[in-house]
Amino acid sequence: MPVRFRSQSFKAAQPLAALGGLLVGIMLARATPANRAALEHHYDRFLAKELNRCMTCHLPSERKEPKSLEEFPHNAFGKRLHELGRELTAAGKPSSLDARLELAAREDSDGDGVANEVELLLGKNPGDAKDKPAVKELSKASARQAEFANLLAAYRWRPFETVQRPTVPVVKNAIWVRNPVDAFVAAEHEARGLKPRPEATKEVLLRRVYLDLIGLNPTPEEQRQFLADTSSDAYEKVVNRLLDDARHGERWGRHWMDVWRYSDWAGWSGGNQIRDSKPHIWRWRDWIVESLNKDKGYDRMVLEMLAADELAPLDTDALRATGFLVRNFKMLSREQWMEDTLKHTSQAFLGVTMGCAKCHDHMTDPISQREYYQLRAVFDPHDVRTDRIPGQLDTAKDGLVRAFDKQPDRRTHLLIRGDERTPDTNKVMEAGVPFALCGLTSAARTGGKLAVEPVKLPLFAAQPDQREFVFQDTLAASERGLADARDAFAKLKTNSATAPEKLREQELTVAATEAKHAALAAVIRAEKLELAGGKDSDGWKRAATEAVTAQRQQAVADARLKLHQTQTTLTAALKKAEASKPAEPKAPAKKGAKTTDPETLKKQLADNEKALATAEKDLSAAPATAFKPRSVESYPATSTGRRLAFAQWVADAQNPLTARVAVNQMWLRHFGRGIVPTPADFGRNGRPPSHPQLLDWLASEFVARGWSMKAIHRLLVTSSTYRMASTPDAASAKLDQDNFFLWRMNSRRLEAEAVRDNLLFVCGSLDLAMGGPEIDHNLGLSSKRRSVYLRLAAEKEVEFLKIFDGPAVTECYERRPSVMPQQALALANSELAQAEARRLAKQLATDDDEAFVRSAFAQILARRPTAEETRLGREFLAASTKDRARENFVLVLLNHNDFVTVR
Repeated sequence: MPVRFRSQSFKAAQPLAALGGLLVGIMLARATPANRAALEHHYDRFLAKELNRCMTCHLPSERKEPKSLEEFPHNAFGKRLHELGRELTAAGKPSSLDARLELAAREDSDGDGVANEVELLLGKNPGDAKDKPAVKELSKASARQAEFANLLAAYRWRPFETVQRPTVPVVKNAIWVRNPVDAFVAAEHEARGLKPRPEATKEVLLRRVYLDLIGLNPTPEEQRQFLADTSSDAYEKVVNRLLDDARHGERWGRHWMDVWRYSDWAGWSGGNQIRDSKPHIWRWRDWIVESLNKDKGYDRMVLEMLAADELAPLDTDALRATGFLVRNFKMLSREQWMEDTLKHTSQAFLGVTMGCAKCHDHMTDPISQREYYQLRAVFDPHDVRTDRIPGQLDTAKDGLVRAFDKQPDRRTHLLIRGDERTPDTNKVMEAGVPFALCGLTSAARTGGKLAVEPVKLPLFAAQPDQREFVFQDTLAASERGLADARDAFAKLKTNSATAPEKLREQELTVAATEAKHAALAAVIRAEKLELAGGKDSDGWKRAATEAVTAQRQQAVADARLKLHQTQTTLTAALKKAEASKPAEPKAPAKKGAKTTDPETLKKQLADNEKALATAEKDLSAAPATAFKPRSVESYPATSTGRRLAFAQWVADAQNPLTARVAVNQMWLRHFGRGIVPTPADFGRNGRPPSHPQLLDWLASEFVARGWSMKAIHRLLVTSSTYRMASTPDAASAKLDQDNFFLWRMNSRRLEAEAVRDNLLFVCGSLDLAMGGPEIDHNLGLSSKRRSVYLRLAAEKEVEFLKIFDGPAVTECYERRPSVMPQQALALANSELAQAEARRLAKQLATDDDEAFVRSAFAQILARRPTAEETRLGREFLAASTKDRARENFVLVLLNHNDFVTVR
């Protein structure tokens, strides 16, 4: 049945439909009769208006009515029109839709007609039949070159060209320039007649840089010290101290967790219902925080996130970084898992959208569908696993979750129409990257193909359960089990009421546990000798023989215990059966049912005694030569090396996008808007940069300084651009209403985590402990830890943070702040705000109301009150009882706009 939609169902979408209706005339002009009928049949005319921009490429050209929506996407006719446009453009001829349709209409079944047309357009005579394939290839090559040139020419700037360090401009307002950042900004000021605002007050600047670098207010004592420091480098000293503060990693860790899409696991506990992400992914979060505090190079961070298992396969600290890949895990759909991996890897590190190319060539950026699947070949072999960590054998409780290549031989095929049900199995995709993004990297010389070298993994990377600590932890757990069995036996012996059968059972349990422990120890000794010298050494042969003997002894001990338990059960059943006579004959017992026939029970007792005798006889026999090691997980000994090759390409200094995207993300979070306003889309669908030369200078400086993020932070926050006041100026506002060219500092809302953390911090409750497992989201109002450690997953978010526009779980390359009544209510009426207000009111104990007002302003807003604010504060405190008035005054300041705003 074809799918139909009625216009009445879409009344809520009418404003959106009105926009699409502006182009309906163009759509109908382009439509063939068959296509027009198909649209109206499947969608009716109301919804058809929404599809006008999709029509040229996405509707079939057949003269029959399509039977289902499956016939609509990415058909060959639309693709052919696209190819014809390239061929016409390459020939320097008009490539309008009409020209393409006319040319397509002349095609015959084998395509020779089109080949002839292309030859004529190129100014050549139609070739002989034997030459036509060559002509076709020539026209295609010309079209590809022309297409690439035309696409690049259409860009308003050149994000896909390798960064060239621009010359720092010389400006008239040289006294304002503290570093090259200011020179580029000042050049735009002078070109547009803008005047920069003066430097912010010391109080405003101090709070701004504290919130930006560590996410917390300066304390009143830190405020006093800064205000009293009159040295020329007083501010720079504060910046250096904040960059060295461990809280800097938590603050900027949360920023990068937005970009890298951090999410805790979602689903249900129990192992088989982990649907998204994975348990223990918090170790990746800790790696992010630690790496930022160490100022690990951004390039190294990229390498470790994408390929630590191939780069440093035994470095458990680095392996945590592959949580970037683990986060994309989806239990219910491998296809969605891979799609998310490509989409968010390209957006996070390259600022390029790739999703369109899954089904067809990218409509706006120079990325083909084939290139999409070449990139997918990089990731297709990988999977996720959880390795044991010292002190914990149960990976469900704790472990190291990480990526690895589970299927090195896995093949990648292009999916026709992007449908996993229709792979093109005729060709296997090789690992590669889009040629247009290669810049001056080595991949540019191979047409985007990556230089992949398989990685031979160390033994313990492929067999992690053979590591020494796993041996030791396994033996320790066995020893604890043996000690528990012996303790239980000792307690039973001291209890005179213990039945002899129960005491004998526990005695045999101890013997079986001792035998099991001895066998385990013998097997582990043999495994260690095999790891050290192989199976040819005499030492291993002796150890293997001892292990086999110990395993046989364990089998006998287990049989004795089982025999005793069975004998006890059967003896009790026999006594009960003999004590009673059946009143009447009974039907034969069903198979599997417990018998109460005395003769049958006696036979079972004899059979059990015979089984034990057989087992003990086997013990005295010569041990078998076969040695069976423990059953442990083993993984491929070789990784493909594809992700490492890709990571090295991304982290290449000649990559045109990586450094640009990273510094743009840092700029965005310091200034409230990126130099490129669309941080996850540097392509044609994104917006062009406000200061393209500044972006390139910062990117080149980033690389020159060893990809040090702290160096860029220091450069940005010590600039005059950053130090400007955020106050308005009528003349400049008239020329640049949106402050696109930064004639003043942008004031902006604090992020959700900073609001909650600051609330706890200024009231003296914040727990500054770092790291560890995620904290249940339901404890968001009671936990005192920083918000970066609270659980964030689908349907498992802290409500307080959601109200203040916390990060979206699916993706969050840029936050979109809002102002809602619920936010004020949360800061006034929530359990968290009420409790913290009471605490702070008591901490600021003083009999002087004016001193209380000054202390509260310094603690909460990090500034001194104005004379008018002081007067109003004293009046407010005098209007109610002391304790209640002071609690309410604290709540008022927590609801002050300055508390949730960076000025």
